[in-house]
Amino acid sequence: RMSEDTKTTTPENAYPSDLPVVPLREAVVFPKLVVPLGVGREKSVAAINAAMAEERHLIVLVAQRDGEKQEPASADLHRTGVIGRVVQVSRLPTGTTRVLVEGIARARVTRYIPSGNVLRAAALPFPFEGPGAEDAAETEALSRRVMNSFEEYVGLHRRIPSEIVSIIQSTESVELGRARSGRSAT
Repeated sequence: RMSEDTKTTTPENAYPSDLPVVPLREAVVFPKLVVPLGVGREKSVAAINAAMAEERHLIVLVAQRDGEKQEPASADLHRTGVIGRVVQVSRLPTGTTRVLVEGIARARVTRYIPSGNVLRAAALPFPFEGPGAEDAAETEALSRRVMNSFEEYVGLHRRIPSEIVSIIQSTESVELGRARSGRSAT
């Protein structure tokens, strides 16, 4: 367990100075999202177990540069990711572990720390900095183009529920409001 003097304090939360890392293949977790992940690699399962052994169940989720790599080293991982909380762990008969994680804050990994069979990282919250007021018109135009393309995409793919468009639209309006007012999203 981490002692109180090994924590980094931010305005929103205090995070341990190092956290277990779970490299993600072909997936990205964002703050404020709860996402199910299938975890099968031994080191990733060990990282989940290490997080569950700690009081707040925190982990760092980072994307791999090459999703085909089975045993990524720190050089194979991106430096921007998410500090997440393990919400639930289910062990499946296939040997895979099903994990429900909640993204808490965007984070910048300052260094990776090998620690036995668990890769750990020193990570600091990395707030989203939206466009400035001078970019508002261009940002809104780009946002409309992306939303129109997304609506078209959803219309073409039957497996994606159409309700997702309204969910994304409501999220987009909140983020644009924050960007206009100069407030951070995390």
